Amino acid sequence: MLITHYIFEEKISKNVNDIDAHKTSFLLSNKNLGYLLFSNSDKPRSRYEGVFFQMNNKPYRVVADIRRKNREIMEIVNKFYSVERRFDENREKFFMPYHMNSVAYELDDEEWISLILDVRDIYKIPEFGRFYNIFEENNTLVIRYTQEGEFDAFIAINGASEYKIIDKWELASYEFDRERNSMPHEIYVYNALKLKSDRVVISFSSERDSAIREAMYVYENFSMLKEKNKRMTEEFLMHRWNYVRNIKNDEIRFAYLCCLNSLYQLTTEDGIIAGLPWFFQYWTRDELISIINVDDEMKKKIIYRDLKMLMDDGRIPNIVQIPEIGNADSVGWLFKRINDLLGMFGIRERNMIRERVLESIGRLNNTYMKNGFLFNNKNETWMDTDFGCGGREGIRIEIQALFLIMFRLAFRLTRNDKFLELESILKKKIRREFWNNEILADGLGDFTIRPNIFIAAYVYPELLTRDEWRICFENSIPRLWCKWGGITTIDKKSKLFTKNHTGEFPKSYHRGDSWFFLNNMAALILYRVDGERFKEYIKKIIDASTLDILWDGCIGHHSELSSASKRESRGCMAQAWSNSLYIELIDEISAPDW
Repeated sequence: MLITHYIFEEKISKNVNDIDAHKTSFLLSNKNLGYLLFSNSDKPRSRYEGVFFQMNNKPYRVVADIRRKNREIMEIVNKFYSVERRFDENREKFFMPYHMNSVAYELDDEEWISLILDVRDIYKIPEFGRFYNIFEENNTLVIRYTQEGEFDAFIAINGASEYKIIDKWELASYEFDRERNSMPHEIYVYNALKLKSDRVVISFSSERDSAIREAMYVYENFSMLKEKNKRMTEEFLMHRWNYVRNIKNDEIRFAYLCCLNSLYQLTTEDGIIAGLPWFFQYWTRDELISIINVDDEMKKKIIYRDLKMLMDDGRIPNIVQIPEIGNADSVGWLFKRINDLLGMFGIRERNMIRERVLESIGRLNNTYMKNGFLFNNKNETWMDTDFGCGGREGIRIEIQALFLIMFRLAFRLTRNDKFLELESILKKKIRREFWNNEILADGLGDFTIRPNIFIAAYVYPELLTRDEWRICFENSIPRLWCKWGGITTIDKKSKLFTKNHTGEFPKSYHRGDSWFFLNNMAALILYRVDGERFKEYIKKIIDASTLDILWDGCIGHHSELSSASKRESRGCMAQAWSNSLYIELIDEISAPDW
């Protein structure tokens, strides 16, 4: 199968091994918590595939599959704002009008397609009390779905020249979910009807009239809305084009553009979705790590929202939609990013930020200070699962680095020397307890080699001298290195190390799996410390990330992670911080010709 990426009248193509081709997929969003995701196999591989629309501020699966008679795909074309799949005898095209609850589907030649439905909350799989009623209204096919005792919803369809009602429940078996240990991997879906058409619009709403109006509008303005998507996407990418066009390596250039576009598709009017298909919430840590590569208006919107969410303990929530649950590091990332972007803020804004950072420091000191360090409870860092390691409870290196940058920001805003003194005291304590002149400990009394040393170096590079960082990395990287071009989440000699990804069973998640955001961050830090000495590591990381973005997994998007044993696209298929750190890495190394 051929994969092609096409933008600004340029394209790059590659034939993908037939064995791997069916594992690839494509994803488009409507920038409003809705998305479409389809794999390139002869049938859907996951219950997270299909077309999802927003209702009640969360995604609902609506369309489980759009089924054609011949499913052998010859080529998939990522046009950034739309996707095309070419078959021997026909070609299909998908796009989702931005900020609308609709999907638009085209074929070069009219044919019969089957519409398979599965209307439900993305995380709920009801077995009973599900009813579909199909009827016509205003030249529109309407399907009323009722989930007994919970909700009604409406699907409106325009564009069918003929249709036949099938009205049949079918058992769908999902190979990818079975591989991920994600239950259930078999569910019943509803084969609603067959449509004959070359252009179909499907809209979704909790209100019948709203669904019908939108389906009619999108169908009547199909070409205009498609062109609008194209224009909006290209305008967003164009502000980096003068830089991107000078990247000599074609694959890196297109991967960079793909990451920009993926981040754009994950950005709604309210923030940055952590990842699709299943991390559709606003995870504050992920947002703040990714914030560098969104526009200034969105940067400020996220920062102001997070500042308002400061909790009594000095932290901010882990997930915006679940404000009562905190975490150890998001608040540090908030003030780290404010420190990076301080020039954006005026005097009045700085005064407000000053009050919040002082409140946070005071509350953290009262709640989480132990022996002069900040401590965290189980599963409160970004490594938020436990499998025989205590969930990293204790005093952790990156949390201390983030506290140091908070002192730095407090001094910049107040010019009070006591914050410089606090920074200096904590820095000396960290060096004394964590640095043994060979490696940097992951936690107080815990010299297990983990990649959080790269987060510490990213957040607060002054913790060690450049020579000390070089020694630290030379001693640590061999214990973490994956020969394909990544770093593991724990020393390969550890009894906890798990070389293959275990999916939703969390054994490998932070005990072996290689995370692309952290790989890209590591390459960036290695470049800053000694780009020439660490060049081969940097090159391999870039090559592995580029391959993931362009030719594997969800094409045009950067995956969450890989197994340690071999490079593969695993975890969440389009991850915001993976995209953002790849962009930041390529930006800093000045578009090299690797």
